[in-house]
Amino acid sequence: MTVVVMAILSGPACVVGDELIRETASQPCVPIASVTGDLQTATQQPVRLRGVVTWRQGDGMIIQDESSGIWVDIPNARRAGLLRISADTLATITVGMEVEIDGLSNRGGFRPNVLPIDIRSLGTSREPAARPADAERFWSGGDDCMRVCVRGVVQGFRDLGKSWLLLMQDGSRDFTASVPKTVFDRDPNTIVDAALLLTGVATSHFNTRGEFQSPKLSVVHADDVVVEHSASHVPDRLLEVPLAAIAQHQTEATQGHRLRTQGTVTHIVPGRFLYFQEGMIGVRIETPMAVDAAIGDRAEAIGFVARRGWTAGLVEAVVRRIEPGTPPPPNRIDPETILQINAAATAAGRRAAPGDWLGCLVTFPARIVDFQGTRDGGLVLLLAGKTGLVATAEPEVFDSLRRFEIGSTVQLTGIVEREPSGAGDASHDWRPMSLDRIRLLVRSPADVQLLRAPSWWKPERLVAALAALAVTVIVALGWIAMLRRQVRRQLRVIEGRLREEAVAEERRRIAREFHDTLEQGLAALSLRLDVAACGATDDRSRSAFRQQRQLLASLQTETRDFLWDLRDPVHVEGTLVESIATQLRHLEQLTTVPLLLNASGDIPELPLLVQYHVVRIVREAVNNAIKYAKPTGILVQCGRHHGPGSAESVWLCVSDDGVGFDVATRSVAENHFGIRGMHERARQIGAELTVESGLGHGTTVMITIPIVSARPAGLGSGRLTSGTA
Repeated sequence: MTVVVMAILSGPACVVGDELIRETASQPCVPIASVTGDLQTATQQPVRLRGVVTWRQGDGMIIQDESSGIWVDIPNARRAGLLRISADTLATITVGMEVEIDGLSNRGGFRPNVLPIDIRSLGTSREPAARPADAERFWSGGDDCMRVCVRGVVQGFRDLGKSWLLLMQDGSRDFTASVPKTVFDRDPNTIVDAALLLTGVATSHFNTRGEFQSPKLSVVHADDVVVEHSASHVPDRLLEVPLAAIAQHQTEATQGHRLRTQGTVTHIVPGRFLYFQEGMIGVRIETPMAVDAAIGDRAEAIGFVARRGWTAGLVEAVVRRIEPGTPPPPNRIDPETILQINAAATAAGRRAAPGDWLGCLVTFPARIVDFQGTRDGGLVLLLAGKTGLVATAEPEVFDSLRRFEIGSTVQLTGIVEREPSGAGDASHDWRPMSLDRIRLLVRSPADVQLLRAPSWWKPERLVAALAALAVTVIVALGWIAMLRRQVRRQLRVIEGRLREEAVAEERRRIAREFHDTLEQGLAALSLRLDVAACGATDDRSRSAFRQQRQLLASLQTETRDFLWDLRDPVHVEGTLVESIATQLRHLEQLTTVPLLLNASGDIPELPLLVQYHVVRIVREAVNNAIKYAKPTGILVQCGRHHGPGSAESVWLCVSDDGVGFDVATRSVAENHFGIRGMHERARQIGAELTVESGLGHGTTVMITIPIVSARPAGLGSGRLTSGTA
């Protein structure tokens, strides 16, 4: 109902406060049928209704005019903030008053109703005359909110505190009647099985789809309960019918009234039902009362015949024990035989002989196929021979049955019931309806006895064992393959290290040989040139010696660099900044020009090959500046650049204040490989290199390395071998 209220508050026809009151006040009174007859009501419209209150209880109110009756939905109007009448004023409105209601029409749960805004009393009036209930209208909800007269036999009652709820039946159709205790102050037991004429307001039980379920009559006045035929409360005077004939052809005088029957008790569920058995006929007896009997006792039941299932039973019964007895032995018969007996009776158009076995206590062996828990107990799926069936059990019984393993063969005992087909039991054939499936009602854990436990090698266990074996084999093969890969990897590592050591040792040997021969020879030649320059007698000779000495010094520098690279081909231990600092410290020993390093930001780690090429580019740029630019200082800067989106890069800049040069001319000149080599190194690592210079304006070398390309495909972050360099 809350959803309905929200729709009211948000509907386009809804206005609030005084404006809504003024709009409804301007409406003329309309017949109630004009509101209840609009079954497609989707939005709320202001209406004014006038009628007589025919039922009133708490916040409930029903009014009726000459056209129809309607439910006045006071609770939802109050929750929506629509109701403007005070609780005290509302309490003064009683049955028999004529009222005028301003409100909104509403779709309602089953039938359109009205959400009241204001209710005004117009004084007392005569209640509308009750009309005889039309069978089709009453049992389909057509008489909802109307005063009607209904006849029926009282089958039982329930105590609802302030009222009695009478369980009524008219022929084979059931309905309920609510009678306040202030109206009917007698013992309701005195009217059980009595035929009554009831007058009251018809209402409807409906589901959440708004579908009609069953009618209910609300009695208001004491004279609305008329006993037309008194009940006989002497059991011996009631019609006694054999158990097998309780629903067979009877006289018109006995139809709809209680009867007596006897049988042997085979099962009891206290406060709900029990089973009687007589020969091959079993009957379900429903009773809300306690039963003073035990299984095996001979008992008598007085109740009403109910045809609610495949077989008839008794409802609202009173059961008393006639004499004690012993539990009857179950009949040994299998489900296939029961179905065959009933199938033969159906084919011949006769009664099953000696009986249909439904409701009887039987026993047979079966194999447990599965268990399924339900809200009211559980189901045991069984296979008896070639016939599959289901056994039902109460929660306590079902829990004890779970101790049996699936696949166990057990001896089952229980009450035979028909398995509901779900397609309805109506038959359009002249022959008796067929019995296609049955189920077994298990009474207690003692009704299931183990005959044979299942083989330990059940299919699921065999599958589990095979699966475990397969997993073990797969794991073993995977482990062997992994070990082989690891051995091959270790062998490659060892072979690589051996090659590295061999190459490194060879480089060191060559470096030693060059140091002991070439470098020492150059050093000796340098000393001789110095001596020769000092001994020269003219300026031209001394100038020639000085030029040769400078050329020799350059050659010595190149030789030292060659030996340094030969001994440590990459020399990129540490971070990028540390490697550049090491290079600058080495170059400082070869020049008097100040070399400065400035690093800013968080410089990420680069792959070693990338870092090696970057360091070599920086070294080449610094060397070129020292050799050709004649600077007063050289500055090396590096940092991290955050570009648009997620693009990031590392940049390095080598700048000097020297003489500069023509970049276009120098980059294409022969025998000048420095700039060309820097560009080649930059392309190799995916970096961008620019050289900016001009005569008299110094030189700037800028390199930008994208972080995404700082680790090229195929390059790892591990230490490079000397062979790679």
